[in-house]
Amino acid sequence: MNQGFPIFSQAAQKGERGVDLVSRIISNEYGWLFKRNHQEHDFGIDAQVDVILNNGVVTGQMLAFQIKYGTSFFSEKNKWGYIYRGDKKHLNYLSNYPIPVLIIICNPEDNECYWTLFDLNKTFKAGENWKITIPFENKLSDSKETISSILPPPTDYLTEVENYWAMNDIITQHNYFLYIIDREDVEKLDISDVENFFCRLRSSREIAEHCQGKIEISFHGYDMDSRELFEIPEVRKFASLLSNSLPDLFFFAYTGQYGHGLRTIAMCLTDIRRLPTMAISHNKIPVKTSPEQIKSFMDNHWPGLNEMTDWLRMSLEENKRISFNIMRALGFEPPSED
Repeated sequence: MNQGFPIFSQAAQKGERGVDLVSRIISNEYGWLFKRNHQEHDFGIDAQVDVILNNGVVTGQMLAFQIKYGTSFFSEKNKWGYIYRGDKKHLNYLSNYPIPVLIIICNPEDNECYWTLFDLNKTFKAGENWKITIPFENKLSDSKETISSILPPPTDYLTEVENYWAMNDIITQHNYFLYIIDREDVEKLDISDVENFFCRLRSSREIAEHCQGKIEISFHGYDMDSRELFEIPEVRKFASLLSNSLPDLFFFAYTGQYGHGLRTIAMCLTDIRRLPTMAISHNKIPVKTSPEQIKSFMDNHWPGLNEMTDWLRMSLEENKRISFNIMRALGFEPPSED
């Protein structure tokens, strides 16, 4: 009477028994959420499991299971455990799977299940395929604590993001920011804090656009030094590192009347010397710089500015406004728009 009817094959029946056995252990003994993969989408992973804490909290952490049922999976062993042989076609799939994968074998004679974490470094070549040892002591029914330890403790991202949002509120409520670089960082040539700060400014389009032209960079710890910043070798080296590491410097740099940070960086990258005259008005010191080197500094940073304005979908007029402000801040007259 089997003609004209679909067949539930022996292999499929065995697979269902294994999945059912593991599902009952995970649901009843672990209290976790077992989710079977549809057969038409089975490429080696039979189920995924949501980890649930004892208080009922669903953490978002997951495990994947490859489940095998049958006495044949217990026929080969070494002194440490059962030898599981896997198909080569599944190796890359399991290795690239985004969550930890457990290989589970189920014994129909006593309904015991044994597991191991799939780890590429614990596999061995076996002809055209591969093999891995599943330890005798890894009984699934007794391993909730051990399996739980595979995953890191769940993170309370809500607390972290509340602090992050609070900082975003501070940023968006202010129109200008003074970023102070400490002398200790300069002497160590440590630009990591500056890089992290500028990376934060790029964390979203909203933050980046709000901070355009609002970051004034200042150096702390040199008030008692009679030299100008551009005359101090370690500051010059640090400025060179900054220039190379902040492609979006022109986008964020403050270019207002009382801004000094961008000009200081530019002067540190040029051959510059004081002129042998007394200070002019407002205690300004006359210096001779290299316009060509400053132009080279600008040429190196125009692409970063263009990339930022493209990312933010800013108009050509907005790009020109920023560019012209940069040019004026560095002592150049923008080209005529006629």
